[in-house]
Amino acid sequence: MSRLPSCPLCGGETDLAFRVGDRNRAITDQGFEYRLCGSCRTTYLLDVPGDLGRYYPEDYYGLPTAAELGRAADGEVWKLALLRPFVSDGQMVEIGPAFGIFALAAKRAGFDVVAIEMDRRCCKYLEDVVGVRAICSDAPEKVLPDVGPTTAIVLWHVLEHLPRPWSLLEQAAERLESGGVLALAVPNPDSLQFRLLGGRWAHVDAPRHLFLIPFAALRARVEQLGFEVAHVTTSDPAGRHWNNFGWEYALRRHPSRSPSTRVTRTCSRLLGLGLAPLERRGMNGAAYTAVFVKR
Repeated sequence: MSRLPSCPLCGGETDLAFRVGDRNRAITDQGFEYRLCGSCRTTYLLDVPGDLGRYYPEDYYGLPTAAELGRAADGEVWKLALLRPFVSDGQMVEIGPAFGIFALAAKRAGFDVVAIEMDRRCCKYLEDVVGVRAICSDAPEKVLPDVGPTTAIVLWHVLEHLPRPWSLLEQAAERLESGGVLALAVPNPDSLQFRLLGGRWAHVDAPRHLFLIPFAALRARVEQLGFEVAHVTTSDPAGRHWNNFGWEYALRRHPSRSPSTRVTRTCSRLLGLGLAPLERRGMNGAAYTAVFVKR
């Protein structure tokens, strides 16, 4: 009798969660199996493709003009407000910044920003346009030790893409100074949307999203690493955006094949408004943002 796969995060026993295709982008016709851990309740992709990079095509990142980037960075100041009670300057490492919307906002606020990004075009843009140091790597846990002690490490919707998320958090704990901040946002598998939609949920995003980690599992791990929870929410501006995004994609039969119609956008907006009282209650939102402080 073959042994069932165990959870790569905690070693717990797992069951089949669902099998899905690349609904969001249709880069492949291949199906992907996700497992659910009975212990930590993480949902994860069983067999990560060896050529994972091909699921991030060049058009995954549409590089903006400098003016467009500047306007977008104005909308990131609320994230900086989450960090300011604990850190206000020093080195900040952003992992997976893409072309640097938040990196620019942090630079404007006085942080010395170091970016770790896997896309070479984005790295060049980060250095030439945003004006921050960029390290090109798809294994941030391996290069993070090279950046030296730091006051803040941030990952905005990046942890779910990493094959070794716990290793990254371990390195973050090593690099952060005492009182430093780890801030991140990830899809929320405890959300109302995931409970209703399962494998059809936009934030499954097979095969790019490798782990859907509940806040309880994340909290337990970072507390073991010497952090304490300073803030967690699913109702911040980004969380509300991802709520709307999730409902819109749920109403599109083939999201990858054509943009949303006016009818789809209107219906998803009405659906989101109707369910907002539920999604903004507790940890029901589609994504959570958490801030941890190193003891």
